[in-house]
Amino acid sequence: MSSNASAKYPVRVPTEKQAELYRLTNPPKVAWPTVAVLVYVVFGVIAVDVAAIRGLIPLWVGTLLNVATMYPFFHVMHDSMHRAASSNVKLNDWIGRIVLVATGSLGTLETIRYSHMMHHRFTNDPQDPDHYFHGSWWTLPFRWMTPDLRYSWYNLRSSDPRAQKVMKDSLPYTIAVLSIFAGIFYLGYGWEWFMLFLLPQRLMLGLMSFVFLWLPHLDGDEKGELSHIKPAASTSHNLTAGTTIRLGFEKLLAPLMQWHNYHLIHHLWPTTPSYNHAKVWKLMEPELRERDLRIQHDFDLIPTLHVGGTTAVGAQ
Repeated sequence: MSSNASAKYPVRVPTEKQAELYRLTNPPKVAWPTVAVLVYVVFGVIAVDVAAIRGLIPLWVGTLLNVATMYPFFHVMHDSMHRAASSNVKLNDWIGRIVLVATGSLGTLETIRYSHMMHHRFTNDPQDPDHYFHGSWWTLPFRWMTPDLRYSWYNLRSSDPRAQKVMKDSLPYTIAVLSIFAGIFYLGYGWEWFMLFLLPQRLMLGLMSFVFLWLPHLDGDEKGELSHIKPAASTSHNLTAGTTIRLGFEKLLAPLMQWHNYHLIHHLWPTTPSYNHAKVWKLMEPELRERDLRIQHDFDLIPTLHVGGTTAVGAQ
C-alpha cells in the first residue's frame, strides 16, 4: 500500500483544501503534544519504579501502573519513526530514542523504523513484516508481545543492505542495555526488574500490537470469519481499502487508540502527527467517501466494506 503521494490512483485533493491538508499532514517545529506524552512516559516510569523499590506501593501495583505509563510510548515512537514529532530531524529522532530508552527497548529507533517502513511499502502483501501479528488465535498473545523480536529477525533475514546496516549499528546499544540488565541482576534486583520492567513491558507490547498492528488490518473472509486483509482486496488500485477507519465512540476510542482509530489516515499521509488524524478525516471525508472504505463500526472487529459513493458524509 503506497501513501497518497506515491499512489497510482491517489485520493483527490481539491485545490481549496490543499493548504490545510499540507498544514495538518506535516510536522510542526515541535509537536508539543508528543513531547508532553514523552514527559509522561519518562517521569511516570521513574516515579512508579522509585515508589515500588522504596516499598511505597507493592510490586504488583507497580507492574500495572507501568503498563499504563509505558503504553502511550507508541505514539511518541511511531510519530518519531515517521519524523512527525519535529521538523528538525535530529530533535525528532532524539524524541524517539529517549522514549525507547525509557521503556527499555533492546532495539534502536532506526532498527524499528526500517521494519515499519517495509510494512508501509508492502501493506498486506507477503513481504509485510506485520503478517506476523496475525495467525491462529492461540498464538496471538505470543506474537503480540514480541514485536521487537519479530522486527529484528525480519531485518536479519533481509537481503537489503540497509537492514543489515541498521542491525550492525544497533549492536553497541543492545549490548549496553543487556549489560545494564546484567548489572541489575548482579546487585540483587532481579525480581524487581522482572516485575517493574520485563512483565509490564511485555504486557504493554501485547496491548500495543493488538490495538495498532492487528485491529486496523482486519477483514472478514468469505465465511464471515475474522481474517487479515488480503492483498487482492487492497492493491494500489484500491488504495483506501488497505486498512480501516473506526467510526463511533471517537471521544473514548481516540485517546485509547492514540488516534489510530483513524489508521487509514496514517497510511495515506504518514507524516501526519497522530493527534491530527481526526482533523484530516473531517477535512477529507467527502473525498474519501468517493472511494472504497473499510469501516469498523463502534467496537466491531470485522469491518464493513463501503463501496465508493454509497455513504453520505457524517455517516457511520
